[in-house]
Amino acid sequence: MSFHEKSNALMLGAMVLVYGVYFMLVLGLPTLSGTDIDVNARLVMSNGLMLTSVVALVAIAIAGHIIIAVLAPKDADKHDERDKLIEMRGDQRGGFVMAFGALCAMGLAMLAMPHFWIVNAILAGLVLGEIVKAVSKIIDYRRGV
Repeated sequence: MSFHEKSNALMLGAMVLVYGVYFMLVLGLPTLSGTDIDVNARLVMSNGLMLTSVVALVAIAIAGHIIIAVLAPKDADKHDERDKLIEMRGDQRGGFVMAFGALCAMGLAMLAMPHFWIVNAILAGLVLGEIVKAVSKIIDYRRGV
């Protein structure tokens, strides 16, 4: 596996783990307390979780990339035409999903839904777009381009 392929697998795993936990906690907030929580209170609670999730993702990414680079220092800087093509194709596929997520968030805004749902729809679109991008890149690395 090349450095870029390992990096991509690391980021995919980190995103699925961190944001899987985030959405499980945020969407389960009313059931955790046993009472119906006001939507604004849910937004305030999810802000802390969102910031914690971002910090956790960055920490996992930094630690993981350091480990990958230490284990194979010669591969860390190599970047060939195939890597660029795979990156471009992954960006394209992930961009379609992210655009669909943006349209869904705009629809929620037009329906005057609470900010909690709009913010989390935007985040879900971004995360799903990145997951599709990473999976697409893994498939392209395995199958070849």
